[in-house]
Amino acid sequence: MGSDINIEKSKANVPDRPVRDDSAAHSGRVKIKNRRQGPRRSLLTSRLTRNIFLSNMIGLLILIVGALAMNRFQEGVIDTKLENLRSLASTITTVMGEDATGYGSAAVLDVDNAMQVLRGINVPENWRVRLHDRQGLELADTEIMDQAITVTSLDPIITDILTPKRQELWREKVENWIGDVLHNLPWRQKRRVSLRRDLKSDIRTALEGGEMLGQRYTEDDTLIVTVSLPVKRVQQVLGVVTVESRDVEAIINAERKALAPIIGLAFLATLLSSLALTLFVTRPMRKLARAAEIVTQSSDKRDSIPDLSKRRDEIGDLSSVMRDMTQGLYSRIDDIANFAADVAHEIKNPLTSLRSASDTLRVAKTDAQREKLINIIQQDVSRMDRLITDISKASKVDANLARDTAQTLDISEILDNITEFYEQTRSGDSAIVRNITTLNPEAPVFIRAFETPFAQVLRNLIDNALTFSDVDGEVRLNVELKNTGEKELVVITVDDDGPGIPADNLDTVFDRFYTQRPKGARFGSHSGLGLAICRQIITAHKGRIWAENRRGAANEDIAGARFIIEVPRQTFGGPQKSKRKRKAKEIKKAA
Repeated sequence: MGSDINIEKSKANVPDRPVRDDSAAHSGRVKIKNRRQGPRRSLLTSRLTRNIFLSNMIGLLILIVGALAMNRFQEGVIDTKLENLRSLASTITTVMGEDATGYGSAAVLDVDNAMQVLRGINVPENWRVRLHDRQGLELADTEIMDQAITVTSLDPIITDILTPKRQELWREKVENWIGDVLHNLPWRQKRRVSLRRDLKSDIRTALEGGEMLGQRYTEDDTLIVTVSLPVKRVQQVLGVVTVESRDVEAIINAERKALAPIIGLAFLATLLSSLALTLFVTRPMRKLARAAEIVTQSSDKRDSIPDLSKRRDEIGDLSSVMRDMTQGLYSRIDDIANFAADVAHEIKNPLTSLRSASDTLRVAKTDAQREKLINIIQQDVSRMDRLITDISKASKVDANLARDTAQTLDISEILDNITEFYEQTRSGDSAIVRNITTLNPEAPVFIRAFETPFAQVLRNLIDNALTFSDVDGEVRLNVELKNTGEKELVVITVDDDGPGIPADNLDTVFDRFYTQRPKGARFGSHSGLGLAICRQIITAHKGRIWAENRRGAANEDIAGARFIIEVPRQTFGGPQKSKRKRKAKEIKKAA
């Protein structure tokens, strides 16, 4: 009856088998089918490549546009021109006011003397000086005043017309295109319209006694800098002198041409840097992506991830991490496959025994035979229950470690608590558990560990040692410190007085489902997963665990088994260390 109840409970504890949802599976297949499989972009059409080129080119274009626009340089040239023009116009009006306005109370502008004054002034090239009377009529213009005829010899007739080089033609086309683009910018067009020249308005302002100076645009969109000043005799305005310059755009264009080689070098440098970034960033990323795609499609190509660790940068780190991750995933896959095979093998043995016992039970003739078979069946059921429980624990170790949070633990406190637990729960037919640690209690030793899993390791080792120890034997726990030069390790040993471990099995004892039953132990009382779980947990703590045999006084006979754990010690400095010491003292006082 009790057996039936246990069976019903175990059935109740079995989780429901997941039901396959065909609709969900179908939708999943549709998503996978529609999703782009693997990297299909070419190197030149890669979005990362485009971003690299655009990010480099945007800054360069801003600099180029700013350099070609040359607003500050143009303003400086215009200001300088205005000062020079105003100086010349002021000189002309002063001289005319003194020498070309007649004598007496009725001042009149003397045109002939005024023209003599203009002829005596050296007007620079591309400068123009005009004189207007009080009615705004033009009296003189330096562009048409010089009536001299220059006679020079003609150049020889060129019989062979030289064809310009293709490079010069391309350069001229590019310069013209850049000039047209800059000239036709919307804000430049608006600016030209707002600064359109009105000569009559400038003359009217000067005739009223004011000054007009600034930049203007002619009808053919030529930039000029002009100054208009009145010609005065005392306070009487007799005419207007207008001085203008048309060489501002020529100066700016010359500067732009001088910047062309620098812009070309900057563009070439940007292009080369973009190509370098593409080759050193985009191309390795594509190689990693393609290698990852190959790995996902084939389980035979585990080393397909390229080794770029020699780069010593983030991509090299990514390559190393991806290689380690791939190896870890395949190791986990292999472990799962081997674990499943081991589980099937271990469960098959009690199942076979159960089948034989149940078949034999049907033909059993005596009550003694039936009782014996029922005992065998109960033992096999208990063995399967223990196997399934331990298998469940082993399969959940990694998940529990991932969910748990590591803590700073005092190793002496852990051993004291475990020793006290075994003392309180000890029965008369088991060995004694003793803590023989001799560390200074004033200097506690801390480790960074998951508290529950780490305690489970110690309990598994102690339970294993108790199994192989006699009634009058001892299981001894000890902690020592080991300095390797690079780091300090905490070494924990668990010793027993049992028969020891065969030399060939010192490493295989940590394999799953490995069991070595002590003499007289009941069959099926060990699942063979305890030590395997211990190694799994210690590995997660970045430590290691191994087994060895203790020798007697003559160093010949085996005195027992010893399991050794090494984990990194957590060190603190300064105030943090003192704080830990105070906390350890408070814990001891409270205990």
